[in-house]
Amino acid sequence: MNPTLPSNAQMLLALYAYLLPLLLYVVWSTLALWDLGRRETLSNGAAWGWALAVYLLPFIGALVYLFFGAARVAPRTRLVAVGGGAAIYVIALLLGAGLGGIS
Repeated sequence: MNPTLPSNAQMLLALYAYLLPLLLYVVWSTLALWDLGRRETLSNGAAWGWALAVYLLPFIGALVYLFFGAARVAPRTRLVAVGGGAAIYVIALLLGAGLGGIS
């Protein structure tokens, strides 16, 4: 019985599919916390609540803050960071599934 080894493209796409969610979490959380730190009109309780949401709900807390928490991040920056990151992840998954390296 001969095991088949993955191709270089399959290995690269599997690596992207593994590491990209970690990178997206870091970028989204950093963007949300950076914006929280800049907001002077937000009360301390609300700022702590949002910070806990970002930390305790890993992906969802940052996304909810960026879209529904009245974040003052420029819409274009928000779209590129959130939408672009998610789109690249979906493309990596689809390419990997097409090549048979990611299931």
